Amino acid sequence: MRQFEDTGHSGRLVAVLCEHDAVADAAVEIPDGGGAAVVRLVPDPERAPLLHRSAAVEAAGRLGPLSWHEPAADLRVAGVNRTESDFLHREIFVDDVYFRHGVELPAGAVVVDVGANIGMFTLCAARRSPGARIIACEPLAELAAAVAVNAELHAADVTVVGKAVGAAEGQTDFTFYPHNSVMSGAFADPDDDRRTLRGYLLTGADSEGADPQDRLMADRLAADLLATEPRRVAVTTLARIAADHALTRIDLLKIDVEKAEEDVLRGITPELWAGIRQIVMEVHDVEGRLASVTTTLERRGFTVVHEQDPRLADTACVNVYARRPGTPPPAGAVPPAPAHHPDPGPVLWRLEAELRDLLARRLPGHPAPARFELTTDLATPADRPAAVPPVTVPHTARVEVFTRIWASIFGADAVRPDADFFDLGGDSLTAMRLLARLEEQLGEDVLEPDMIFTESTYGALAAAVQASGEPPARPARSR
Repeated sequence: MRQFEDTGHSGRLVAVLCEHDAVADAAVEIPDGGGAAVVRLVPDPERAPLLHRSAAVEAAGRLGPLSWHEPAADLRVAGVNRTESDFLHREIFVDDVYFRHGVELPAGAVVVDVGANIGMFTLCAARRSPGARIIACEPLAELAAAVAVNAELHAADVTVVGKAVGAAEGQTDFTFYPHNSVMSGAFADPDDDRRTLRGYLLTGADSEGADPQDRLMADRLAADLLATEPRRVAVTTLARIAADHALTRIDLLKIDVEKAEEDVLRGITPELWAGIRQIVMEVHDVEGRLASVTTTLERRGFTVVHEQDPRLADTACVNVYARRPGTPPPAGAVPPAPAHHPDPGPVLWRLEAELRDLLARRLPGHPAPARFELTTDLATPADRPAAVPPVTVPHTARVEVFTRIWASIFGADAVRPDADFFDLGGDSLTAMRLLARLEEQLGEDVLEPDMIFTESTYGALAAAVQASGEPPARPARSR
């Protein structure tokens, strides 16, 4: 890449880009071999704090194996994969699953998030309670790193505890599902978890017409998504966390620990129980666990309500809401704050759209940049991986079959290399039916069932369909 001086077309381009409130500075680079420009942007720290902090995280090398996901126009997070980030956002921010049945937060609340994953609930709590103090517990290192990055990104007061929470301190074996981390846990049972995931894939308003072929594909997809990776993790207790962080009260305790919920409750001392005002937890109702948890909470003075998400009707997962009736707000607390938070500025996809529109209006006829990159310092050379050549969709009989199926689902306008399965409205049932139709016409193993969740563009999937039909390369003969 070579960087242009602010003269000629590049100078005009930079000048127009800097008219946008969210852009503090910009530079234009052209690939050495020619081609469309790459624009490096310095986000304005006041008008675009979310993107400015993102650039700082990357500059410090803290993103690691994580990637950026933007599930909403005002939310950018570091996560393991986009599908899970979208799922967590929908469950927590859209469906508001943790704030029902009277559960609320005052400003300045103390919140403990047990089973934080990438910190989506932590961010939701921080938004609902200005000035909240949050302890987020997550034993898997890559997920704990995501919580820390996301807390920094959104300027939330979060302390990350990189341990599992249980009945006693120590260590435990832990099953990590890299492709479906939300189901990871110390009590993970791959067979049972496959049944649970299969039930989720087949249940809901969009899957009432599931047929035997859907069910077969759901089995295969669940098996692929639940490939396991064993871990050994440290365990602490809520009593120890409260002591270490001088917690005299907990306004909301959230627990989502995949079958370990009773162990978490066993690690609470009588003194700590007295300081807990509200609990929201997912309970896996096997062997009478829901009744046992309900009894424990009621004996501790809570009013308990439970409900099941209709999409989880074929699973044992139940949400439990526990509140102390008539408990006054903690001393010094104020009534629940309205759902308001400081403007984080645009996420990258929104800023890109606004900048492209601005350039089209101000510099009509000039070629649009290939992409935009964030940086905190234009003087620092861009640290980017080797350029990936654009996806070329092969024109073959196999790809033509895939293209017809894709177009029949999403429309002819969606047949373009960068068209994304999920952006087009695809979901798990759509994925299963697309795969089933592909296998019906091209045979089994055309695509690995989980590939749609990891390589979700038309171009990448078309290339994979073609590659699956090519014979493996023969090893060279030795002479």
